[in-house]
Amino acid sequence: MNMAQRKDALRDQRAKMLAAAPDWRASDARVNPRVAIGSIIAMWVIYFLITTGLAMLTGVAEPWSAVWRRAIVVVAGILCTFVLYQLLQRAQPQSFGARLAAALGAAVPLVIVYASVNLLVFYYWFPVAEATRIIKEMQAKFPGTWETILILDSSIRWYFFFAVWAALYVAFGYANEMRAVERRANHFRLEAKNAQLRALHYQVNPHFLFNTLNSLSTLVLKGSKSEAETMIMNLSSFLRSSLAVDPEQLVSLDEEIALQRLYLDIEQTRFPDRLQVEVDMPDELKHACVPVLILQPIIENAIKYGVAPSKGTIAVRLTASSEYGLLVLRIENDIDPKAPVPASGTGLGLGNVRERLLTRYGPAAGCEWGPSDDGGFVVSLWLPLAKVAC
Repeated sequence: MNMAQRKDALRDQRAKMLAAAPDWRASDARVNPRVAIGSIIAMWVIYFLITTGLAMLTGVAEPWSAVWRRAIVVVAGILCTFVLYQLLQRAQPQSFGARLAAALGAAVPLVIVYASVNLLVFYYWFPVAEATRIIKEMQAKFPGTWETILILDSSIRWYFFFAVWAALYVAFGYANEMRAVERRANHFRLEAKNAQLRALHYQVNPHFLFNTLNSLSTLVLKGSKSEAETMIMNLSSFLRSSLAVDPEQLVSLDEEIALQRLYLDIEQTRFPDRLQVEVDMPDELKHACVPVLILQPIIENAIKYGVAPSKGTIAVRLTASSEYGLLVLRIENDIDPKAPVPASGTGLGLGNVRERLLTRYGPAAGCEWGPSDDGGFVVSLWLPLAKVAC
């Protein structure tokens, strides 16, 4: 599989991973116990305060005598709702609709329990003034089933109170689940992006090694022992430096150029009289952050298509500037018009640079190349200017 095919395979794998539905986990839909219990207590305290206040405002007879009865019922309501919370915490269907249906269904028996406690407190254990009259009226209308009728009537009215809390709990859980899914999706995207950056970075070294080893072979065949030894030492230094860095790492522009000088030392052994390097980097841009080894494929192309086929001296110029908040790097090389034109390459090197910039910075960065005004070849790349510690 060649580099282009590996690149396409990586993109396909990344697309499949991002398109796949994240694993569903029941724990994501659980609400923080402090939030759940706090909402239960708050709901019943608010009910207690509202009903007590309304009793006083409407002039109900002996409003204070009903306060402690109502407090007992509120405690029962808190306990019933807490049991509902425990049930919902353990039953977590995958779909939101099934979860809501389970919540509304689980509220039914607990509402009946609450209505039964309400009947016992206000009609049997601590009957209010009107309890006897209401019981007589209900017995006259529904002999034998009046208690059931009262419980069902209260259950219907109180069911919506329980149902609102249950729906709120499910909504909280669903929101938690969506946040967890989003976090995992962002993690997957970050992992895919990092994997792509690593793959693009590692495409540099094999391409470079192929050219360098070919040059080394040529020196050996020519019997240039000293030059071959120098190239091997320079190659060792370059590989040690380049492979020690993280492919996702940002380095200062000064460090990046230092790495490229190690590479140029190798090429200087091949072309001692033909390669001329010029670097124009303002002091204020030395600490600008750039992706590590971002310049290496560009300079390699300049050597391959500018220096290698020429007969005379070829200059490779690197210029750094700051424009509108962007770091702009321009790498230009002369072209000998009398030299044979090398066979065109695959475009992998420059395409690699553009892809790395777009993957890391998005549309804020880019890379363009083409003939220069003076007949040479120029590559320009730009990225957001950042001078913080890389």
